[in-house]
Amino acid sequence: MTEPGRPPKGFRNCIVKPLSAVSMGVMLLGVPDARAAGGGHGAATASEASGPQEPQIPETVIQPDSIALTVVLPKSGAIRQMVFHVWLEAATVADRAVIEQAEPKLLNAFLRDLQRIMYRDTQNRYEKLEAGKRGFVYDGPELIGPPPPKTPEELEAEKEAAEAAKENGDEVKSEPPFSPFQPTTNRYFAALQNRLLVTARGIVPPEAIRSVQIRKFYDNWPGDKKTGR
Repeated sequence: MTEPGRPPKGFRNCIVKPLSAVSMGVMLLGVPDARAAGGGHGAATASEASGPQEPQIPETVIQPDSIALTVVLPKSGAIRQMVFHVWLEAATVADRAVIEQAEPKLLNAFLRDLQRIMYRDTQNRYEKLEAGKRGFVYDGPELIGPPPPKTPEELEAEKEAAEAAKENGDEVKSEPPFSPFQPTTNRYFAALQNRLLVTARGIVPPEAIRSVQIRKFYDNWPGDKKTGR
């Protein structure tokens, strides 16, 4: 968690976009857990250094600039600053070019979604949580590495199975491209990712984009007083 009232490291470098009081058109789950689960970052031991390396990001994954958002509640004057690190996963390498071309339009649409959703969310957190306990940091699940290469025996067995299926007139389905993303166990961010995916599939061909991933989220309430210290 970040210290309440103190922006996370690097936060000052983000461009913050103001939000006027807008009516809430989209509502997700209730207040997200301030202890939102995230991947731990411990020091690597000597045994870990010789183990599996950091999973490489597939060519199907796009890492756009972060989305910064500020919400101001008009009655209370409460201010909330947020930064979303959103990644886009194309279905294939060829689809990546389609998504990259539409990237500015996608990010603008995501910002509009987040303005509506996070305005109501900010009201909920302001009313239900004490000052100093509202801000938090979310980390997406740790990335997974690609599976080990198949043995010659496995490849031969797959080839024979495919030929047999073809002879019988059965449909032969190819394996989906490798994805490094584990499903998040945080229901709030899972719902938020699904909302952004629906938006993305209204801009690019639905089959071109496989998922939208929120990899990190920073939440800062600069007006909250520091408590418990």
